[in-house]
Amino acid sequence: MLLRLAGERARFEMGQSVSAAPSQRLKVSREGLLLIKSFEGFRPRTVRRRDGTPVIGYGHVKSARPGATITEAEAELLLQYDLLPVVEAINHRVSIPLNQHQFDALASFIFSVGVQRFESSDVLEQLNAGAPARAAEALSGWPDRVQPPVDAPYRRRSAERALFDAAPDRPAPLDLLLTAPVQGPGALAPVEDDAPATVQVLRHERRASAAARNDTGAVVFIGGIGLLAFAAGIAAFRRVLAGHEATDGTILIGGVLAVIGLVFIAAAGWNLTRKRDDKSVA
Repeated sequence: MLLRLAGERARFEMGQSVSAAPSQRLKVSREGLLLIKSFEGFRPRTVRRRDGTPVIGYGHVKSARPGATITEAEAELLLQYDLLPVVEAINHRVSIPLNQHQFDALASFIFSVGVQRFESSDVLEQLNAGAPARAAEALSGWPDRVQPPVDAPYRRRSAERALFDAAPDRPAPLDLLLTAPVQGPGALAPVEDDAPATVQVLRHERRASAAARNDTGAVVFIGGIGLLAFAAGIAAFRRVLAGHEATDGTILIGGVLAVIGLVFIAAAGWNLTRKRDDKSVA
């Protein structure tokens, strides 16, 4: 369902660059896709941003619906589909030649702020004035949709600026882009990005938390109660077998305690096994 629109307008092969039309001069490289994905983060299910906008996959909004889920392969196809208007905007609105690094940096920038904002931005104005250095400076000053300014948008702008300024004949490793010096009013503010961090992306947003530790403690407690109940039931049966005077009530209580104990122990064991399996998958 999520890929229906994408299938109507584009046909992609995984790992290939993005291109909206054969006449375009440049397209987003694989390195450009990795940069965008690293900042957008992968969301395997629909979540809401702080402004209430539903989003899924790598920043996909158009067909995100509550309760929807997606695989990483599907999310990358949607990302390439979402980049079609970005590629078109760069190739048709920028009048000066761009190298691949500059093109990829602009693609990440436009994907973040939107095509309409780019078309009215000082970044495009400086590019078309033949001043790419001033355009790069203007790009650095652009916040994202977050208000008040926080760290994450300026980290993205810094990475894009580093890519834009990189030597065109040399590779621009992602780790160097992500560690570029941060400049902007949000540089010292606490990080409040609404996208999951890179490690969370790879782990499908599974994170250890205090709540999870509390759940484990509750499971262990239930298991302990089960052991006590089972031990009490066995003790009652041993009294009967040892020849002590016993009533039907004693036998019944012992049986009930033993059964309850086994149920509690089994439930605790199953929950602990499931938590261990979840942790190994994450």
